Amino acid sequence: MRYLFVLLAVCAISCEVVVDVDIPIKPASITVHSTINPDSTFQVQLTASQNILSNNQFSTIPEATVNIYDGEILVETLVQNSEDGYKGTLKPLKGHTYTIEASKTNYKTVTATDVVPSQNVKLNKVTFAKNANDEYNQQQYSMTIEFDDPKGENYYEIGLYGPELHYERDEDTGEYVVVDTVMIQYPIDSEDGIFTVEQYYSDRFWSFSDDVVDGKTVKINFNTYIYPFWNETVDEVEVLVAVREISYSMFKYKQTANLQRSLDGDPFAEPVPVYNNVKNGYGIFGAYQQTTSTVTVRKEE
Repeated sequence: MRYLFVLLAVCAISCEVVVDVDIPIKPASITVHSTINPDSTFQVQLTASQNILSNNQFSTIPEATVNIYDGEILVETLVQNSEDGYKGTLKPLKGHTYTIEASKTNYKTVTATDVVPSQNVKLNKVTFAKNANDEYNQQQYSMTIEFDDPKGENYYEIGLYGPELHYERDEDTGEYVVVDTVMIQYPIDSEDGIFTVEQYYSDRFWSFSDDVVDGKTVKINFNTYIYPFWNETVDEVEVLVAVREISYSMFKYKQTANLQRSLDGDPFAEPVPVYNNVKNGYGIFGAYQQTTSTVTVRKEE
């Protein structure tokens, strides 16, 4: 019997077949990343796509021609900025349809179109309340947002900004003192069923559609941290709540990107292609309209 096992093992090894697979290498394409809104001038980042076997960092594309059209009319040619890609001087207008056209020698010209949402979200109520401590005994706060959703297809995302205190050690007293305060985006979390896709941590805006609340009052609860309250001397903090109406393209891009990231490392998951609205290339050209509300949060609320 022992010799039979040896013979079977030898046969199994001898049956192995090495197959060389030729994977076609596509030429690099222009990848666009731009989200526009009426409060900021046009800004676009361009990078070169890579083949599936590449481990290189994405490289920016310099000296491209980037045109912005309002409908069929050319309104601006963006200027390259070493730090921020390509920037303009004009701001998008609500309800207008814009097209980006980017061209560069040895690349196919790419285009993408999106519409800037025209409705401002009117917040009915934004409240904060002290919540239970998390698993690490850190104090949490609940944030409740309420607004009316107009009839028709609408897409939103919600984020929260607040101050972060920077400290330095006083050499004379040995105590840490606040030397600077900067505004950062706070992480938020929600178990509300309106969010159908797990939100990825690095994108701290939570996006959703109005499928189940069309034409109704939207009320959503979040959990968050108010970082300055970790300083015992801070009793109240002003935070900025941002609610955006986003375009369909921007919504689909964020949903599919979040879904792809949430499935990363799962060997049994189906591949999830990230939404792309760039013709002849890759990426996203999206648009949003933002409403903000400043709220004073008190430590003992």
